[in-house]
Amino acid sequence: MAEGDLPNLAALAAEGTAGPLVSTDPAESAAGWAAINTGANPARNGVASFVKRVFADGQPIADLAHVSSATRPLDTLAPKGLVGAYSRHGRRTVTAFAAIAVAALLFLVLRLALRIGGATAFLLSSLIGAAVGFGSWRMGARIPREVPSVYTSQVELDGFWLHAARAGQPSVALDAALAFGRPGVAGARTLFGLGLPDLRGASNGEWAIYTTDELASGVPPKGDTGASDSGTGTVYRVDWRAGRLEAELYGPLDFVERGVLQSQVAALDERLEDQGLGFKAAEELRLEREGLVSELAEYDGSKSYKHRVTLPLVVERTDDGGYDVTLGSTTQNVAGGAWSAYYPLRFDLSPLIKAHAVTRVRVVSEEPFRLYVDALHIDPAHQPFWQPVTEPPSFGAELVRQNGGPFETLGWGCLTNQQKDELLPLEVFLEDLEFTHAYRRRLTLAQLARKDWRLLFSVFTFTDRMQHILYRCYDPEHPMHDPVEAAATVTLFGETVTLADAIPAAYRQMDKVVGEVRAALGPNDTLFLCADHGFTSYRRGLIVNNWLAAEGFLTLREDLTSTSRRDLASAVDWSRTEAYSLGLGMVYLNLVGRERQGIVRPEDAEAVLARIRARFLALRDGEAVVGSSARSMAALYEGPHAWGSLEYPCADLMLGLAEHYRVAWTSVSGNLRLTKDDLGRVIVGDPIEDNTSAWSGDHASNDPEVVTGIFFSNRRVRTADGAPFSVLDIAPTVLEAVGAPMVQEFDRPPLIFE
Repeated sequence: MAEGDLPNLAALAAEGTAGPLVSTDPAESAAGWAAINTGANPARNGVASFVKRVFADGQPIADLAHVSSATRPLDTLAPKGLVGAYSRHGRRTVTAFAAIAVAALLFLVLRLALRIGGATAFLLSSLIGAAVGFGSWRMGARIPREVPSVYTSQVELDGFWLHAARAGQPSVALDAALAFGRPGVAGARTLFGLGLPDLRGASNGEWAIYTTDELASGVPPKGDTGASDSGTGTVYRVDWRAGRLEAELYGPLDFVERGVLQSQVAALDERLEDQGLGFKAAEELRLEREGLVSELAEYDGSKSYKHRVTLPLVVERTDDGGYDVTLGSTTQNVAGGAWSAYYPLRFDLSPLIKAHAVTRVRVVSEEPFRLYVDALHIDPAHQPFWQPVTEPPSFGAELVRQNGGPFETLGWGCLTNQQKDELLPLEVFLEDLEFTHAYRRRLTLAQLARKDWRLLFSVFTFTDRMQHILYRCYDPEHPMHDPVEAAATVTLFGETVTLADAIPAAYRQMDKVVGEVRAALGPNDTLFLCADHGFTSYRRGLIVNNWLAAEGFLTLREDLTSTSRRDLASAVDWSRTEAYSLGLGMVYLNLVGRERQGIVRPEDAEAVLARIRARFLALRDGEAVVGSSARSMAALYEGPHAWGSLEYPCADLMLGLAEHYRVAWTSVSGNLRLTKDDLGRVIVGDPIEDNTSAWSGDHASNDPEVVTGIFFSNRRVRTADGAPFSVLDIAPTVLEAVGAPMVQEFDRPPLIFE
């Protein structure tokens, strides 16, 4: 702004209010957006991070904190039509109703319209009714009792736009983080955002590369998942045959067939209870059951890849030097180095259950041939009943019409994991980033033009994704900074810029959107801009458990002989460990009564936390300060669950790192980095290391005061207590602006309008 690059934001600041916005602690997107949406702190809204500590066999492990994935009974998912009828009333009832209804209707038609004799009419109608009943019975056999991998947000409170709609103020929310899994409200239309999975049930989306590279080893159908450190990508080795490449596109798990197997096992169990079965017959049934149970185990185990619904994937060279790429029944001509349009995909799980997706492909290279296939985004115009992407579902088709076609629905937009895995060129990431921004801009401007709402909430995330990947070019002190790469020019948002200027270019583009929004406002309209967090260059990473061990709070087992046994369960001597870490800066005490082998008494907890806090704030990396803050979560946030209970969603102590530092990737899962000393004994390695990942900018695990977000308004506002603006201010202030009543779960009062 000071350099004149952001004129619309500068004008907004001059007109109204601008200032830093303090995020939650930790300053993560999951926790930050949950707080913005609900106006409640993490201990109250239920989401304190992307990662939480759970126990498996008494050992602490990392798990997702912002969403949960579970197998859901079909009748809890409220399917419509015939699937809903089978779910609600059962196979026998639907079959009987179908047979009787068809027979009765046909009998009347034959007797009254066609004047056929009563006996003949009865016979014909009965036969056809029986046939319909038989078909209904067969169809009902392919209605599963449950659906696996259904995702639900863990936010326990409603977003502010739902409160506004409940108060009679029509509301629209676009790309709203963690908004799915809660009941809808009349007058509220929501496009879900962060946390929503793809059609395969993958939280970060699963993508694939099909390649003729002779060095690739990923044989279909399993492929090579080890090439992707993020665990989100699969590489498949394929071959040309007479100018044609044939493979399969792997869709969702065939849970319908899984349900058929479960029904068959249940039927065998019922037959095996027959006391009159002879030994030979019973043994044959038991062997049959064992085979079915073994096959069922593959659906949920390491061989689940064998049981996915597939569509054909075919590539043929064309005379113009391009490629005809067919996915399913759709063929597009795709030039080398170019993206396709969206492919509409339909995976048939049964005659009644279809799963619709959209995806794009890009020919990444031609020799060797590499075809990138994006995640299977849930089709917003044809949403599965088990994982809707909008509320109400009809809103998705409306948005498709406004956009002029389908769009991405995966909650994590832009190809950051593909960059972290170093499996796609940077140019592909930038193309997709610009593509994602373009459709979100179109949807926002289309809603602005409609004026059939009182409250519009729209989220843009491309500035975040840009900084995660391009900070190494922006920051000349970053370990991965390459002056030649940083000086390379690209076309971005219509500008020719260097990669060093890509982040400022993203903000210039966001400034243009702010200008378009301001131009659409009426004289009495209120505009707020807010960010859930800020950013810093991620130059160095702290392996927290290594540091805790070096400080004497965590102790390794004396019988360790291998440096590969570096997880908490394998490496730690719990009888001599006071604290451990997993997640993004979360420290947990080995607490008596909570941890299985706890040694810290609850009455001593604060003293132990105080020692950890003091040591962390004194931590130096050479001359640089590493620890910027260390806060007791029990003192910072209150909620319905007591500190020290298994249900308490926050850590015991939250470490906030200084600028240019972040928790190392090793720490997220709770692992250590081990080495051996001169005597061959296993010891912890250095706790601080260079960040050599393409993921070069971050905010998670930083002190929230270091990575503040921004707040702008076209009206002059201030906090009631004189404190800095907070993410917890947004929800109550929005409701105040639209005249909706306050609700009890707000932590802070609305901002004061001057």
